[in-house]
Amino acid sequence: MAMDTWFMQGGWAFLDASEIDPLLDKMEEAEIRHLAFGGPLPLAPEPRHYEGPLKGCPPPPATRARAAKIRSFLEAAWSRNLRIYSYGTNPHMCGDSGFYQRLPNKHLLQVDQSLVGVESYWGACANAPEFLQFYLGRIRDVHLHFPRVEGFLNDGPEFGYEIAGLGYMDGNLDLFGCFGPCCASKARELGYDFGDLKQGALRLMNFLRALDEGALARMFEHPGAPPDALAAAAGEDRIVAWLRFKEDSIVSYVQQLCRGVKEMNSALEMGIGSRLPAFVPLTGYDLGRLAQHADFLLPKIYLWMGGVDGLYGTVYRWARTLRDWNPHLREELLFRFTYRLFGFELPQVQSLADMLHHIEPGFADSTARTYLGAPFPAEFFTRVVADQVRLMIAQVGAAAQVRPWTHVDHGGRVLTPDELDRTLSAAAAAGLRTYLNYCPLESGNWEVAIKHGKED
Repeated sequence: MAMDTWFMQGGWAFLDASEIDPLLDKMEEAEIRHLAFGGPLPLAPEPRHYEGPLKGCPPPPATRARAAKIRSFLEAAWSRNLRIYSYGTNPHMCGDSGFYQRLPNKHLLQVDQSLVGVESYWGACANAPEFLQFYLGRIRDVHLHFPRVEGFLNDGPEFGYEIAGLGYMDGNLDLFGCFGPCCASKARELGYDFGDLKQGALRLMNFLRALDEGALARMFEHPGAPPDALAAAAGEDRIVAWLRFKEDSIVSYVQQLCRGVKEMNSALEMGIGSRLPAFVPLTGYDLGRLAQHADFLLPKIYLWMGGVDGLYGTVYRWARTLRDWNPHLREELLFRFTYRLFGFELPQVQSLADMLHHIEPGFADSTARTYLGAPFPAEFFTRVVADQVRLMIAQVGAAAQVRPWTHVDHGGRVLTPDELDRTLSAAAAAGLRTYLNYCPLESGNWEVAIKHGKED
């Protein structure tokens, strides 16, 4: 069965290398009717659209230089009845890192109980009122100047789920955030004791650095959900409260974002990005609760080893960091702990060495890109990928409301076209009916898109 394929380009540079009509012909070849773009649109911000202190960010020079091409492309797409969505309204896509960093940032808890601010292009805190004010202003600008744009794709901010520390992505995805003043205020608003949340996080931080076989046995034998098993193993119920706060605060943020968009125009659609079901208990993006507010959900089926965001890479970083903290424990136990936490098991992987043959030596701990490394086994796709898709559909409650992002890398070992094909085949077999293709327009990837987008 063919899937309803949406397509996204991350920016506007593709217009320098592609003629408009041949590119749109490719979209029609794969029966794609929905396009999304990550580049900011060429427009002058309207200060009246911004309720907070930041009154809009002008588009970057690269967007202004391509303004005529962008408008010509959009007009050509609309003339073919293609539907256009914007990802470029996300604050981190404003194109001015200095401007973005004027938004309040995340603060990460350290083992000595100090806080470290996240200084990066994705470091803003979703619980800062200024963030949502700036975001909705950007959406109002687009709706005024490009009223035929039919919806928006949200991507974060999120709470982290990685434990590799500040040396990885500058702490953007670190599990132990956020504990800054914005989150303290949000905790009070939602009825949480922020001091208790901090103590729960500290207990988990210290627990992970001092695992023993008795604690691991409690984790493995616990019959409940991973957060409950983790709290029981650590002997700290406040861990569950901390994770619940993450979830409640993200639901509040998404609810306000979606309501703000619908107040502009009830016909506008809002898609909310998230991680895979395995990771959402740590990030706060509960798919079932968010589905009550969003038009559709976009869990990221990102699978690569190394780089940023990929499933294999996350498992590797957790297992490697736990080994560094707990060298007295066998790797097999640390992998078993990681699998219990995330709710899946990688086939044929019980050690770090088992993972490393999937990537060129020297790239596992890097964000650089490589094409070398053994492909993932077939059962990874038919078991792990399929199960994650079944979970996302079950949690959201309707397959039509689940539209995952797919990509082949954010650094690390690039997925092959065959692996992309296996991903989409497994997802379709698990009930997926639509997805967002964010892959490069290379021949192998595009053949896969055509295969899964056209009726037999």
